[in-house]
Amino acid sequence: MDHQGYVGLPLAVEFAKAGFPVTGLDTDVDRVAALASGRSHVPDVPSDELQALMRAGRYRAVTEPAVLAESDAVIICVPTPLRKSKDPDISYVVAASKEAAARVRPGHLIILESTTYPGTTEELLLPLFQEHGARIGDDFFLAFSPERIDPGNPTFKVKDIPKIVGGVTLTCSRLARAGEALRERLPKRKHRAGQRVRRHVPLPWRQ
Repeated sequence: MDHQGYVGLPLAVEFAKAGFPVTGLDTDVDRVAALASGRSHVPDVPSDELQALMRAGRYRAVTEPAVLAESDAVIICVPTPLRKSKDPDISYVVAASKEAAARVRPGHLIILESTTYPGTTEELLLPLFQEHGARIGDDFFLAFSPERIDPGNPTFKVKDIPKIVGGVTLTCSRLARAGEALRERLPKRKHRAGQRVRRHVPLPWRQ
């Protein structure tokens, strides 16, 4: 799970609660040190819940990207702040994707969750992985599942909000959907859409 912010940490915790070993990767040394000591910086994740998962061996936080090679799935949840020109700054997405691409191995599932413009997955991420000789749909699987989270909402948390999932190929889509379904033990309220449709599905507004 790449980046342990308001999206990445709650998502990592939900997978860990579902029984999977999760490694949270972040370049912020102080943040990782706090997480490693069991202190959460995200209101949606109580520190005692984080500590329980750590004691169970289902969550750890690290700064070393070498762990990407050990993972079966890599979920990229890095920030995409708006520039002055109002378009997203995807430099963090590029940096994280390059780290993952450098360590891609057969069977790897890569899912981008960061908010970005349509086409990022195919036009930007896909070539980065192909540069390392990996074949999409055979050696690795690439998908986009835009973040859908309402920070601080005690009623609708990560596990309560339906996700939109789609891959570069049909096999990528199926594996990404299966990955999201494994979180269930989370509700089965997932939808599949094409690469360019998914980004335009809004988060329902609730009072």
